[in-house]
Amino acid sequence: MRNVKAVSKMVWVVIAVIIVVIAAIGVYWYTTMPPAPEKVIKIAWTEGPEFDFIQSKIDEFENQTGIHVEFLKIPREHIIERLMLEMLSPTPSIDGTVIYVLEAPTLAATGGLVNLYDYKPKEEWIAEGFYEEQLNILEFDGKLYFLPTLWNGALLLYYREDLFANETLKEAFSATYGYELKVPENPDELLDVAEFFHNQGYIGIHLQLTTAEMGAGAYCLFPPLAYYFGGGIYNDTTGEILCNSTESVQALEYLLELAQYAQPTYLEDGTFEAELAIMEGKSGDRELAMADQWSYMYPMLDSANKDWNISVRPFPQGPDMLGIAILSNSPKKDYVWEFVKWTSSYEIVKGTTLALSLI
Repeated sequence: MRNVKAVSKMVWVVIAVIIVVIAAIGVYWYTTMPPAPEKVIKIAWTEGPEFDFIQSKIDEFENQTGIHVEFLKIPREHIIERLMLEMLSPTPSIDGTVIYVLEAPTLAATGGLVNLYDYKPKEEWIAEGFYEEQLNILEFDGKLYFLPTLWNGALLLYYREDLFANETLKEAFSATYGYELKVPENPDELLDVAEFFHNQGYIGIHLQLTTAEMGAGAYCLFPPLAYYFGGGIYNDTTGEILCNSTESVQALEYLLELAQYAQPTYLEDGTFEAELAIMEGKSGDRELAMADQWSYMYPMLDSANKDWNISVRPFPQGPDMLGIAILSNSPKKDYVWEFVKWTSSYEIVKGTTLALSLI
């Protein structure tokens, strides 16, 4: 019996020693491990209504994540040189930055930005609504350093809510095309809907397609359509001319077909004419069903003669926009990633798109 008690006592002593050792190890690791980064991120920023919109909503992000955001306002003309210095610093004072598409090649070449595909694969971005062609344009050697989420003006699809809700028109469309009449989500659907309304006596879509706008960069109709079809205008890496490629010709053929259902003056009309057509609900003597128009038009809709609403354009926007990039030497990359996700969410993208209209 004495031996049993002695063994039992020894066991408790051993257990006590083990507990003390574990506690000592825990104290050691706690005191020697680097502290977790403070949940504060600093984002290099600049001036503009889209930034004001995000600042007006930042409390929502901070409440959801517990991450506090400090915006460092840097004049647009100095932001590149400031970021270059930050990327060379072992202890950067900036964790993330707004980046413009034209600044992306310079910053990407430094190797100082985080590849966002490391956080979320390309397929997931596409599944959430980003166009593959849009992402392709922004990639560098298969890496994505910022997302097109901060619009300071964008082209949207304006559509007549009353026409899309009309039961007689819905039945006629379904009987002709074999699916329900709805706001188009891709170029094929846009073509069907424009043709349908044209055949019903409306102008299917008002297009801004003047000679100047055909060649005026990524916001007009043809360049993003060319990318959508797998072509383009010019490959600045290889020097290849793409506007005469098979895919670009297909895009032009599509555009010519769509133009059949547009206003007769589509090669003459620009932004002003599109705004006037929306306000009056017609072009010439025919009522208008849809229009390709800038987000600046949005606040005028309440005064329009018809019941208009807006939707995402059914083919990609060009990459002339801003997004949030993460500095690779920041210890708070994961926190900035949460900010990237938030600024890429539907409500925030919609808000920044319409920011100029809402001020």
